[in-house]
Amino acid sequence: MEMWNKWVVKVLLVLVTCHLSPANSFAQENSNSRQAKQIFQKAYNHFFGKDGVAFTYKISILGVYHEEGSGWYKGDMAKSIHGNTIQWNDGKLLYKLKTNKNIVEIHDPKVNKDDQLLQKFKFYPDEFNYHISKEGNDYLVELKAKPDAKNTKMKQVRVLIAPGTYYPKELKIKILSLFWAKITFANFKAGNISDEIFQFPKAKYANCKMVDRR
Repeated sequence: MEMWNKWVVKVLLVLVTCHLSPANSFAQENSNSRQAKQIFQKAYNHFFGKDGVAFTYKISILGVYHEEGSGWYKGDMAKSIHGNTIQWNDGKLLYKLKTNKNIVEIHDPKVNKDDQLLQKFKFYPDEFNYHISKEGNDYLVELKAKPDAKNTKMKQVRVLIAPGTYYPKELKIKILSLFWAKITFANFKAGNISDEIFQFPKAKYANCKMVDRR
């Protein structure tokens, strides 16, 4: 199940780090679809803000596997805490600490060994129909793949968004019509994220074995 979790997390990250089409492409859509795209884009613009974003998350796969972690993003920099792994990416180097093994791996963040897999699940925003409704006090934006969609492997996406802040609260995706994966966001904060968060604290982990994977 760990393999499936890593796979789904990567797919989710592809989705939440992909810009939508320009707003002028909304012209030929109905008012509900235009509003849905606009709300969706406001929610995910938080991930691209120049001042960064932070959040905690919980992932549920097939309703039987659960995992949680934390993430910070700012431009090309990122930090994540997940299980026994902590990663710091300062934009130049990626340090991956395996706390259960006392090992720190050094990677080139610009080299993505999973590119081939990720390309298969790239998010194509124009291959979806958009719809917005209310769920309690929140916005529920639903994306469904168009019948003639040729590229997307994600058949359906549901995003729960808080009004006012437009912070994402819950993201669900349906992969290949097989199963639902859900990620729930909490402690969401957009802005005022310090660059220091993304720096690997070498002194703190001086006793760890360093392995260069570049």
